[in-house]
Amino acid sequence: RAFADKRIYVWFDAVIGYLSASVEWAHHRGTPDAWRAWWQDPAARHYYFMGKDNIVFHTVIWPSILLGYGGGDGPLHLPDNVVSSEFLTMEGRKFSSSRGVVIHVGDFLSRYDPDPLRYFLTIAGPERQDTDFTWAEFVRRNNEELVANWGNLVHRTLTNAYRTFGAVPQPGPLLPADAALLEAVEGGFAGVGAALDAARFKAALGETMGLSARVNRYLGEQEPWKVITRDRERAATIFYVALRCVDTLKTLLTPFLPFTCQHLHAFLGYDGEIAGSLAFREHVEEDGGAHRVLTGDYAGWVGRWQPSGLAAGQRLREPRPLYKKLDERVVADELARLEQRHGEGHVAG
Repeated sequence: RAFADKRIYVWFDAVIGYLSASVEWAHHRGTPDAWRAWWQDPAARHYYFMGKDNIVFHTVIWPSILLGYGGGDGPLHLPDNVVSSEFLTMEGRKFSSSRGVVIHVGDFLSRYDPDPLRYFLTIAGPERQDTDFTWAEFVRRNNEELVANWGNLVHRTLTNAYRTFGAVPQPGPLLPADAALLEAVEGGFAGVGAALDAARFKAALGETMGLSARVNRYLGEQEPWKVITRDRERAATIFYVALRCVDTLKTLLTPFLPFTCQHLHAFLGYDGEIAGSLAFREHVEEDGGAHRVLTGDYAGWVGRWQPSGLAAGQRLREPRPLYKKLDERVVADELARLEQRHGEGHVAG
């Protein structure tokens, strides 16, 4: 009776889903004890991602539940890293699907590719402070950073190498500038990897884009398209170095830009998936209910977090631009759509 007027807040019950979903997953795979590798192996690492308003439920309530569990299965793994983000607004307004202040993924993908949005939300998202999404900033970062830096590097490296050699060229002796660039880019795995382990995604992406800019500067200084008229071996060496760097940067950028990096993987002459594949499958419950499950096979990613192994002689495929420059009119068009949705939301409300 003393608890008759008490209620259990939804997040007390919701966090249990982390464990129960793992147990259910193992059951449906026909390996009922597979969940233990995730929850009872001291070597496991648990990351929780959420908005800042859910921190207390993952740092106080959930660890308390795990510590208090008395199921006889032994201790359960506590959170290692609770990763919270700040709030994201849109054009100065709070996101609200009912009021039309929202970007529906399907609607976005009907006009744009997915990686530019992934790039923006990582490099300019609310990782450490509240952030406002604006279409003007989205267009600017797409054009001035993604297209002008990384996209430009890939396009001019692969286009010239493909047209001139058709394959990864055989290099001559490396000059100090060549060796220094390869060392810097291939050394990026340490800094970028550490940032990813610490869930500092903005820093990881920013460091990688900085390396891309450095390779762009190298090409601008070396000018292999001019050198080739007087020294084909030297031009081949420059393109070889640039291709090795692009291949390494492809791996560093795959966690952020998986779709375009897969295209680049093919342009560089590789077959298969660079980092595994996602697929939906239909799952039927024991009671007959059905729902779609998003699954992925990432076995192919194991062992790939390392510098390029691109070999001289590997055939290149004809490249295409990875990214599109957006017209400034996109801003006005998208703001008009936003106002239309916002107006319809107020009417519906």
